[in-house]
Amino acid sequence: MQKNEIIHSIRETVRQVMPSGSRVILFGSQARGDAHHESDWDILILLDKSRIYNEDFDRVAYPLVELGWKIGADINPLIYTYTDWQRRSFTLFYKNVEQEGIELCH
Repeated sequence: MQKNEIIHSIRETVRQVMPSGSRVILFGSQARGDAHHESDWDILILLDKSRIYNEDFDRVAYPLVELGWKIGADINPLIYTYTDWQRRSFTLFYKNVEQEGIELCH
């Protein structure tokens, strides 16, 4: 599958499973454009809620992992609440995601 086809598949999956108010960002080498054919797909998921529960992983992250299995791509979702994400605003990781990330859903 080509990069644009994988992004399209991720967006379609995200639209089906994300609760309203969510933000989904592709980050890392795929977003920067320096990925190679075996690079993974790093996905940040921000949920508009006070806490993340196990059910959130089942409902939101697992469909993306399952999509990766189906299309032969290593999709790695990370889930945070907006509050938890903002608490990391001083980190290099936060700054890189916010600067280099590609918004897939908002």
